[in-house]
Amino acid sequence: MKWSDILAAAMNNLRRRKLRSMLTMLGVVIGTAAIVVTVSLGYGAEQAQMDMLEAQTNLRLINVYPFYGSPSSGEGSTNRITKITDAVISRIRHVKGVRAVTPVVSIYSSLEFVIQTGKLEVSAPLIAVLPVDFAHIMGLKNGRYFSRSTDRMEFLMSEISMAEFRDPESKEEYIDVWSYLYDGKPIPLPNVNWLHDRFTLQLRWEDYESIDENNPDPVLRTKDYKAKFMGTMDVGSEDYNFIYGAVVNLNWLKKLYRDNKALMKDAGLALEDLNEYQTVYVLAKSVDNVLDLVKELNEMGLMCSSPLDYLNSYKEQIQTVQGFLGFIGAVSMLVAALSIANTMMMSIYERTREIGIMKVLGCKLSNIRMMFLMEAAYIGIFGGLMGLGLSYALSYALNNVVWLQELVGSIMSSAEIITEAGTTSLIPASLAFGTWAGVVMVSVISGIYPAQRAMSLSSLAAIRNSD
Repeated sequence: MKWSDILAAAMNNLRRRKLRSMLTMLGVVIGTAAIVVTVSLGYGAEQAQMDMLEAQTNLRLINVYPFYGSPSSGEGSTNRITKITDAVISRIRHVKGVRAVTPVVSIYSSLEFVIQTGKLEVSAPLIAVLPVDFAHIMGLKNGRYFSRSTDRMEFLMSEISMAEFRDPESKEEYIDVWSYLYDGKPIPLPNVNWLHDRFTLQLRWEDYESIDENNPDPVLRTKDYKAKFMGTMDVGSEDYNFIYGAVVNLNWLKKLYRDNKALMKDAGLALEDLNEYQTVYVLAKSVDNVLDLVKELNEMGLMCSSPLDYLNSYKEQIQTVQGFLGFIGAVSMLVAALSIANTMMMSIYERTREIGIMKVLGCKLSNIRMMFLMEAAYIGIFGGLMGLGLSYALSYALNNVVWLQELVGSIMSSAEIITEAGTTSLIPASLAFGTWAGVVMVSVISGIYPAQRAMSLSSLAAIRNSD
């Protein structure tokens, strides 16, 4: 008996009992759709969170800190880097998968840093970074990045900080920049030619040594430095590291410290503060190697945090709910498998004479077994394909029908599974193909016992009992 004959016989047997075959196949369709759709909700929720995080922050960015935790939080490493110095920065730079690395040094002290242009000024804390690496980490709306010169202060700002420039003699009220941000409107900026106007950095401090009987209040001292506005940072409202203040060249800031050692010391600042970094930004080459990079940095003895940490925590929550829904889908598939086995057993009882005649005519037992297995396989193949079609239809509905999205959100206990693009359900090709292959395999397994039963029938008894 040829393979083509076996396949044709299996198909003809299903056609002869169309209603039963379709009802059995319907169970496979429901089981397949139940599994695919429930799993797709997890993929959709994960994608929703990924989209949200990408809109708010750079997923490739890792915050690195010196080790300051308890001994049990060292991620399996005996190393402990309690001070991040330039030497440690160099080690990080050579770790595989690192695209850029820069310390982030924020200066807050009794020494006031005031940036002036014309009559306008703003008191802005300085945030120092390494120029070359920062260019890879932060985008600009306009302008350019730092030059290599340290002769003057070159600085970058966000529009939120730029809007803070005011004439100290003016009674003009400060604008509420957040209302503009929330409404999606551009922030109104002062009338300044930012890239061409002259700027000055003025250091201000109170000289307490000037206090005497005639002068009970300290004298306000100032010192001016040339400054240059380089560009506007493309900073989101969620990025609090750079949303306020002026970002400057770390090398220039170190030079400023060296030139004003006594002043800095009186202000409670020391050059050592710039040589031991409390926060370092590491940019991974791709999102895919962020977790591996975090693991390697932990093994070096550093502590890390990444936006993906939140995503992984959220994935665990989604997987819990998804596991419950997937269990329901698996039960549906189990019922379908029992239905296939029952259909095949009924087919054997109805075709007992046919099986006996096939044996008497010398048909191989392996061919008889294969014929029944192919019937089960056909149910899985076509039922699985129809189930995938139903899954994609349901997925489309979930992504476009609001009340379905709200229903799924309540079931998953999170409104965050819906992105702005409406992606509630996501069916990757691997999920579709893997589920279909699994359904076919389950169908074939369900047909093994009926096929074995058909092979074990006595030829003469089968013919006699069918009369």
